[in-house]
Amino acid sequence: AIIAEKKGAGEILITSIDKDGLMSGFDIELVKKISTSVNVPVIACGGAGKLEHMVDVVQDGEASAVAAGSLFVYHGRRKGFLINYPETGELNRIFT
Repeated sequence: AIIAEKKGAGEILITSIDKDGLMSGFDIELVKKISTSVNVPVIACGGAGKLEHMVDVVQDGEASAVAAGSLFVYHGRRKGFLINYPETGELNRIFT
């Protein structure tokens, strides 16, 4: 990440392949290690299973932003397909 920043990266997208698709939360340790090592925005990806996971990685992992896939596609106990996204009011509520 430090080398990428030195070579001109304006932001860094970090995906934890160990967490991706599991919906068990982001790799907060990894994200924080990178976020505190560079001066460009860090986007956390891989692991979101609920909206609170996004809050956790921003607050505890110091991510500048989050990306999620499965969270917005799979729904319910049986993980049925549902293309979904939180409303602006809900995002404002959890991030403020």
